[in-house]
Amino acid sequence: MYRFVSGRTKKNLISDYLKLFKQDIDKKWERQIKECLLLATAMLPGMTPKELLVAEFTKLVDVYWYFINYTNTLSSTEVIAVCDSAKSVFTYDSYSSKIAAFLTNPKNRYEIYNCVYCDENKVSVISHKGKNVRRFDLDHVLDKGKCPLTALSLFNFVPSCETCNDPPFKGVHTIGDTQDEVKKLSPTNPSYDFEHNVRFVVNPKYPNVSAIPKLNHQREYEIDFDYKDITYKKSVELFGLKSRYNEDFLLEALRYLDLKDKYTPVYIRNLAERSGGRSYEEVYEEIYEEHFKISFDRMNHSPYRKAKEDILGIK
Repeated sequence: MYRFVSGRTKKNLISDYLKLFKQDIDKKWERQIKECLLLATAMLPGMTPKELLVAEFTKLVDVYWYFINYTNTLSSTEVIAVCDSAKSVFTYDSYSSKIAAFLTNPKNRYEIYNCVYCDENKVSVISHKGKNVRRFDLDHVLDKGKCPLTALSLFNFVPSCETCNDPPFKGVHTIGDTQDEVKKLSPTNPSYDFEHNVRFVVNPKYPNVSAIPKLNHQREYEIDFDYKDITYKKSVELFGLKSRYNEDFLLEALRYLDLKDKYTPVYIRNLAERSGGRSYEEVYEEIYEEHFKISFDRMNHSPYRKAKEDILGIK
């Protein structure tokens, strides 16, 4: 739902990320090739293991697809051998703590507030006994089990809640079915834009439903989505966002809409005119903070931010 892209200069970000790996990845790769010759042809031509650590996500998708297509030509025994050899080079368990610390280091300018996939669950880093403890899963957008080559790639990581990361939602799936869809739908791709291509809406389920108050007729309404780019529907469906938002957020959404029906622009404008010099914007924000419990300077960091903004028409 949100881009997970560093605000830091890419050159410096990549340079510091590579410093996490004390061993020479390329040399480890050469040693493994001697033990498993099939591994050499499992890598996308022209790509080196060290380059793979910091390759753009679009290139990672090419590596992933190449590996999957290649291993599909092998026997099950050969697949196991190739994957085990790749895992010996890209040893995620050995580096997971360092990678998590890297992503949560303020210096690297990643914003981590809510699950990037659903925006329902807050994720954060807390200090406990002098150590930073992350309260989120470090998800591989491209599953490291299916393709161990991308297990340590910087632009393959996103902070996810446990619900989104596990089956029956993402699990080992890719977000999208084709290479182009996966490239478009990864939050680590700078061109990813769920924000402007998907809009939360509240729709009546049936014709002629009771309009006011909506909160008293919750069974007659549902949260749904409008799409500028229908490709993003793949993400909504994979993470079960429609059912989850209707279960967890529908009542709040209907409450907002009932309040919005009450506090119309005309009503707010009249209040501003009678307030002795206060602007429409000042009164508007005060009403939303008092009655909607939405604080404009903190909204970007609260769960359900996008749903709130879309339903209320706030931008």
